[in-house]
Amino acid sequence: MKAQQKILPDSERLIEAAAEHFVATARSAIAKRGVFFVALAGGSTPKGLYQKLATSPYIEQIDWARVQIFFGDERCVPATHDDSNFKMARLAMLDHLPIPPENVHRMPTESGDADEVARRYAETIKSVLQESPFDLVLLGLGPDGHIASLFPETAALEVTDSLTTSLFVEKFQSWRVTLTYPVINAARQVIVFIAGEAKTEIVRDITTEAVTGLPVQRLAPTGDYYWFMDKAAAAK
Repeated sequence: MKAQQKILPDSERLIEAAAEHFVATARSAIAKRGVFFVALAGGSTPKGLYQKLATSPYIEQIDWARVQIFFGDERCVPATHDDSNFKMARLAMLDHLPIPPENVHRMPTESGDADEVARRYAETIKSVLQESPFDLVLLGLGPDGHIASLFPETAALEVTDSLTTSLFVEKFQSWRVTLTYPVINAARQVIVFIAGEAKTEIVRDITTEAVTGLPVQRLAPTGDYYWFMDKAAAAK
């Protein structure tokens, strides 16, 4: 499915539009099913969204007790480490929300074993979501076309029999755990955030198909699929 593109004038407007969209999506899910299942992304643009959601009027517009928060990927570092996506989300948003601690499901990276982290997180997702899909999966876009921790030329791209998988990312010399394509594609809604001049070339390559086979191009969501971009990223 081709993504619906939402192009905003600048990063500030992008974050405001994303916050309004997040609130509307959460409220709709809670009204229909009594719960909102969301998987968060790392990165600077998602961080701006989380900071915005933790402020008025957005924070008051969601029944946070009915929100179940997960993470699309994580580096295998302690939850207190500066590279932790959980730490970023906690400082930007989670610490400021009236959300029960048991509703926040971080990856148990303290074990230090990426395979075990992936296995345990898949079990947590199954236990909490039961047979439901995620209502929303948020994704960033790397300059190499990766989404979550689905990096080019890694075995993680081919995993279809598990909700999560572990992988070693050679260029960063780091172990990671990520959601796999099947669970991302099954979500009711997928949003990819793309902002800044640094993303201009990769957006051009993807949209003109100058390059093919990148991880983001292998997304095939069955639900609603959006790209939220600023004009800088969409310039070409």
